[in-house]
Amino acid sequence: MKLTTMYAAALGVLASNAFAASVYEDYDPFYAAQPHAVFAAPIKFDAGVLHSIRGEPGVFTELQSRLDGRSLRIWVWENRITVNGKTFRFANATRFPGEHSSLIYPDSADVFQASRANGRPALICLQGHGSGSGEAGRYTQIYLLVDPLASKGKATFLQLPSLLSSCRAVVENDSGKIAFPKNSYLYDDKHEARVGLLLSYYTFEKRRFAKTDDEIRLRFTDPEIPFRFSVQSRD
Repeated sequence: MKLTTMYAAALGVLASNAFAASVYEDYDPFYAAQPHAVFAAPIKFDAGVLHSIRGEPGVFTELQSRLDGRSLRIWVWENRITVNGKTFRFANATRFPGEHSSLIYPDSADVFQASRANGRPALICLQGHGSGSGEAGRYTQIYLLVDPLASKGKATFLQLPSLLSSCRAVVENDSGKIAFPKNSYLYDDKHEARVGLLLSYYTFEKRRFAKTDDEIRLRFTDPEIPFRFSVQSRD
């Protein structure tokens, strides 16, 4: 009887630990844990160091790296990103429906890179925040530059969905295509409280955003608080 009791208690502890391990308190670890996540750590730079050019309004941060054997020199301004002298303005990005570009604080920005792999081109992703109040902090300006070292006319510049998302949310799906989530709140039965998040994955093909069949449902531990959650289901 004692062995049975101890065995049941041990199972209870294991179950409790498994449940605890499935609860996230930040979206970056959750996105990083997804299969085939494209981006890892951002490019390092001197945080808090801003540069300016005489006669040019605004300030920028400078990052240096190497991508596919070539040197990268990246400048992040409040309204654009420059890669090896090529300028991509946020206002000119192909925007996901419902998104809009806004100014970001250059020193709030993170830049990620991914080399060519499995037939897909190299990628650069920029994320940052601007001014706002209330729930503005839940939205991140995210820009994806596809084939950044190609001639300017051949590079693709996209603005991705912003709600509770990140460059780390970009994945390579089972079809070998770059995909990213469009997040939307899930409500309770009375449609009064937000109790979860639906991640619907999209790709960009033939100059348009296309929905895939991949979805993830997250459940908030407490209604209206999206920063502690677990995975409810995957489709």
